[in-house]
Amino acid sequence: MTKDSGRGEKDGSLRKRGIKGGKTNRRHTDLEHDSDGEAADTPTAIGSPRSSMSKLHEQAELKAIRVKKALVQAELVEKLAKQPPRIRRRRWFISGIVIGILAALGAVVYTNPTQSTHITRLHEVLGDFDISSLVPDTLLPDDFVKDISRLLLLEKSADDGAVADEFQPALTLAAEEKLEKKHNVILVPGIISSGLESWSTASCSRPYFRQRLWGTSTMFKAILLDKECWVQHMMLDKKTGLDPPGIKLRAAQGLDAADYFITGYWIWGKAIENLAVLGYDSTDMALAAYDWRLSYHDLERRDQYFSTLKSRIETALGAGGKKTVLVAHSMGSQVIQYFMKWVESERGGGGGPRWVNDHIEAVVSLAGAPLGVPKTLSSLLSGEQRETVQPLASYLLEHFMNRKELARIFRSWTGLASLLPKGGNTIWGDLHGAPDDLPHIATRTEHSTSRIVSADNNTGPLTVSYGAQLVFDGSQEIGNQTMEDALELLERVLDEDALRLMQRDYSFGLFRTQQEMDEHRDDHRVWANPLQHQLPDAPNMTIFCLYGHGAVTERAYYYTADSVSEELHQDSGTPALRIDKRARTHLANVDIGIVQGQGDGTVPLLSLGYMCASGWRKPLYNPHGVRVVSREFVHNPLAAFKDIRGGAAAADHINILGNHDATADILRVVAGHGDRIGDQFSSDILEYAKRVSIS
Repeated sequence: MTKDSGRGEKDGSLRKRGIKGGKTNRRHTDLEHDSDGEAADTPTAIGSPRSSMSKLHEQAELKAIRVKKALVQAELVEKLAKQPPRIRRRRWFISGIVIGILAALGAVVYTNPTQSTHITRLHEVLGDFDISSLVPDTLLPDDFVKDISRLLLLEKSADDGAVADEFQPALTLAAEEKLEKKHNVILVPGIISSGLESWSTASCSRPYFRQRLWGTSTMFKAILLDKECWVQHMMLDKKTGLDPPGIKLRAAQGLDAADYFITGYWIWGKAIENLAVLGYDSTDMALAAYDWRLSYHDLERRDQYFSTLKSRIETALGAGGKKTVLVAHSMGSQVIQYFMKWVESERGGGGGPRWVNDHIEAVVSLAGAPLGVPKTLSSLLSGEQRETVQPLASYLLEHFMNRKELARIFRSWTGLASLLPKGGNTIWGDLHGAPDDLPHIATRTEHSTSRIVSADNNTGPLTVSYGAQLVFDGSQEIGNQTMEDALELLERVLDEDALRLMQRDYSFGLFRTQQEMDEHRDDHRVWANPLQHQLPDAPNMTIFCLYGHGAVTERAYYYTADSVSEELHQDSGTPALRIDKRARTHLANVDIGIVQGQGDGTVPLLSLGYMCASGWRKPLYNPHGVRVVSREFVHNPLAAFKDIRGGAAAADHINILGNHDATADILRVVAGHGDRIGDQFSSDILEYAKRVSIS
């Protein structure tokens, strides 16, 4: 079956489903203490039932847990008995020193009281079980120790001569530039950054009541000891896109909902510290955490997320006369785009066309992905998340779950589809090339035994074009897929319910006329796509795009099909499609099936920068003249050899949250000095933008 015939079998119905204009439319609860310092009776991750339960029920719960642990240990003993004595001693020795390593990190690295609390909590959790008995056979214990230790070693100790950068650059800026707080600040996290805690009281949920099943060490424990229960909580109902029956998971609230992802691994922690230097506290700084698994439409329907955000902004203006600065990271930038359209629409918040201008001073998009992320496609197609999630979560999921399990989870998260690439072939290229192609493109991508010829006959290292988003090298069943083709292939892969919810909530196309914009002004599906809606009537507002570049980033993929079945969407088995990880050493920008491009390590440069550098500077997408500023920061990967988080100059997708230059810009904006900040370009984004055919 050829590519064309495969697409023809869908009788063209897929295109008809979308809207016009687009081819595809698509606490941690810390251990609670009473006033006397005694631990409250809230259960820990595998702790006792609450004191209000009957003794009989309590004993039954504890007995079940002991039986389960005994079975695990029995299996372990049987497995270890078959190993040579030297290996058995080594495994138990390694598992014992894990606790010691983590304890040493707590003593040597952490002096901040908040960080010490996180480390202490992890010690308490890890003390309950032996790590070597839980890691898969394919993962050596010493590798596990090394990897987890590196992830937790986040700050340089004073012993290496490094100067601590706590509360920097705020301490310096506050003194030199006389910065102090002015505007109300709301921080909007990215995908998977907000902790999710259980409020379920039935079945396996009880031991986790008010514990975070995403974020904090409870997640560690649940995945390792109770994976089936964890998966049951993390998945959404495939029919409704909301909570499954008997399950209730909600976003944690407060500044600590996303200050640290898990013990010691900061996300917004450094930004909060710096804002505090300017005088901010919980009365004029908030973190708008949300359940990132949900589609934006369902965030409001289930949690009234946007209504709460609107009320908070209005309260700040009414109480202190302060406009709000929204600082959003990653997926949070799309959440804010959606909010600004929702709040003015009569079908949303009903605020009217001038609400944004009157209430919002500025939007700071930090490593935002307004045009989506290609790796989202691989997550949904084949369950290969490739760092779609935070590095530590990625580590756990990759080693403790298979592709079948990951695909089921990812496809149930209706919020993940919001990050699918937007703009189709106009933005991402076609089989003739892409705007961000590198020099010396190979004209044929045949097997490595064949000669590869570059378009200009150059003998230097060859690269593959990004125009083919999915390259099915050697496959006779599926041809190479452009971005639009790939999204249609995804429609074939998704089951009926997942496809229905995606098409209900999102559109991935491109509008080129004012008429199209007007016809879909109140269509919530376009509110997260900046190429299908216009910026609000807010000439007094500024949008700042702050992002890094210079990190190797997934841009396209080599794929293969394990079967030629038309039932690619079957839930019963492992996805038939998968990344083809064969080595292609003759292509300079391909590594184990990943076609690498420019970006911040997660988001390609086209998505990071096109709208700010070009799109939002066109009257069609910005008819009211909202000021737009682009600020690029070059990522220096060499710094990671001394500091796993890259230090003050890190500009990759997550660590830019601690970048000193980006933080300095945020501090100037919230202090009312955003007018001092201008464009700063150091990448090729302006050249790429010229190659995008949008007038």
